[in-house]
Amino acid sequence: MSIDYLWLGLAIWLGFTVQAMIGFGSMVIAVSIGSLMFAIPELLPVLVPLNIFATGAMAWKLRRELDAKLLLQGILPIMILGLGLGILLLEQLPGVWLKRGFAILVLWFSAREWYKLYHQLPVKPRPTWWQQSWTFLAGICQGLYGSGGPLLVYAISSRELNKGQFRTLLLYVWFCLNSLYSVVMLMQGKIQPVALTILAYVPVLYLAIYIGNKLHHKVDERQFKQGVCLMLILCALAMLW
Repeated sequence: MSIDYLWLGLAIWLGFTVQAMIGFGSMVIAVSIGSLMFAIPELLPVLVPLNIFATGAMAWKLRRELDAKLLLQGILPIMILGLGLGILLLEQLPGVWLKRGFAILVLWFSAREWYKLYHQLPVKPRPTWWQQSWTFLAGICQGLYGSGGPLLVYAISSRELNKGQFRTLLLYVWFCLNSLYSVVMLMQGKIQPVALTILAYVPVLYLAIYIGNKLHHKVDERQFKQGVCLMLILCALAMLW
């Protein structure tokens, strides 16, 4: 296995460990780190199916904490529309634009979240139209980068959800959207050539889930999120460079 694929294995391990702990972050971290070695369109056929393995098992385990009404009425329909538009744009935009656009998105989100966590700023309530607009943009980013997490977190952050409900809701969103996205990529013939690569990373994936679940109950979430944000800021700067 070449150094590029070892690097991608590290990106997958870090990303899915974070997701198992807080409910999001697997794709934004894996794509941010992985894109230093690979083009984003090369990463998605590997990372999106892996996300199904990760989120499916965890979502079923945590199903009692799911707000099904919010998922089925408030998030999925809007994000699916955005996902379709993002997939269409992925075929049209040059790779350099994709990487720079993703780097700017990650830099904005990470710097903003770090600032909020550092100053412990309160979450302000937002109107429904505001949440729906950002949810639609999150769907577009899911189609473009396989990573709508930053914008979806931004969209639903003002809702009154505890840590467990928040994590479970996000896991169900990623399971549903990435299952749909994987079907699209199968029809496009993008997953079949990398099927063995996907299977090779499954053990790394489940090691990450095991460690992330342990950390969920033991690590200070605020400090951990601050560390993740700083790591993403560095990755975004490296992509821009």
